[in-house]
Parts: sequence; C-alpha cells; structure tokens
Amino acid sequence: MKRFGYALIGVIVIAIGAALHYALPQVDVVRLIGTDVKRVDTQESGTDNESGNSVSTTDVYFVLTETEQGEPRNYRNEDAIIYGKFDSSNLHTRARSIAQDEDNLVAVRHYGWRLPIFSMFPNAVKIWQVEPGYRHLPLFNIVFLTLLAAGVGYLAWRVRRVLSARREANEAARVEREAQAERERMARRDNDESQRARDEFLSDDNSSS
Repeated sequence: MKRFGYALIGVIVIAIGAALHYALPQVDVVRLIGTDVKRVDTQESGTDNESGNSVSTTDVYFVLTETEQGEPRNYRNEDAIIYGKFDSSNLHTRARSIAQDEDNLVAVRHYGWRLPIFSMFPNAVKIWQVEPGYRHLPLFNIVFLTLLAAGVGYLAWRVRRVLSARREANEAARVEREAQAERERMARRDNDESQRARDEFLSDDNSSS
C-alpha cells in the first residue's frame, strides 16, 4: 500500500513538473529570419455534404528563427489568454519588420514544447531585439517557483501538524479507553468481592441458626 502511495505521489509530481515546464515562460536568444502564415484545416462535428463533418480553416502565424549555431527554431504565434496576449497580428508585423534589419538578434519569450511528431510548436508571446551576448534572467520563474515551493512547504507542514495532532488525539483516546476499561474491571472486581463477602456472611448466619 505504501508503494502505491509513493508511486501515486511520484506520478503527481511528474505531472505537475511537466505542466509547469510547459506553461512557464522561457526565453530564447535567436536570429530572426522571417515569418510565415499557414492555413490549417480542422474538422468539426457538423453536416458537411460529403463527409458529414464541417471543415474550419484558420490562418496560423509562425515566427521563423535560428539559433546562433544555425539550428532552426520556429514558433507559432497565437493568442494566449493565460498570458493576456490578444495581438498576434501585431507581433507578426513586428517580427516581419525586425527580420528586414541586418541586426536581427532577438529574444523570444514563449511557452510550450516543440514536438515534431505532433507538429507542435512553442507559442511566442513577446519578441524584442537584444545585443550580442545578451543573457536573460528568468526573474518571474524564480519568484513563482520560490513562492510555489514555499506554499507547498507550508501546506506539508500544516498537514504534518494536523496528522500529528490526530495521532496524539487517537493515542489519548486509546489511553482513556484503557483507563476506563481498567476502572470498570476494578469496579466489577470490587462488586464481586462485596457480593462474595455478603454471601459468606449470610451463609455463616444460616449455619449458626
């Protein structure tokens, strides 16, 4: 049972870690090459004449970059409610403008994963030009993870206190039950001795008469 509990805790920790790694912002320093727009068709439940499904077509913006080592690194450019991003077209225009400059080294703040097998790209949230040698300090992630660790530590401390208090209460209740049982046993023994003494007294009276 303990192994199952430890395994469940491990799965939960891995799931939370993966979710944080996906959702927390990261910054890449890359060379901006250009932008692209791709039309993506998605099937939706509906009443299409041929297949029985409706097809929805949307334009998806992409930001095309490469690392300083020349490795391609591309990002999708879509609105993101959790980041308060609703200006994908403006970011697309800014990226196109920067790509035309000779000094096109930029920092790209993004979230998400690049999974080629699923055609998944990280979503670019912000782009700004930087100087060569720029190193980004992830201050938001440091503060967020510190507060999260503090909150988890405080929650674990509170849970331990509650469990400890419950164990102490259960132990006190057990001791009280044992003491009560001992008192009842002593009372029954005293009653038995009293009853035995009365019986012997009555027996002696009967024999003397």
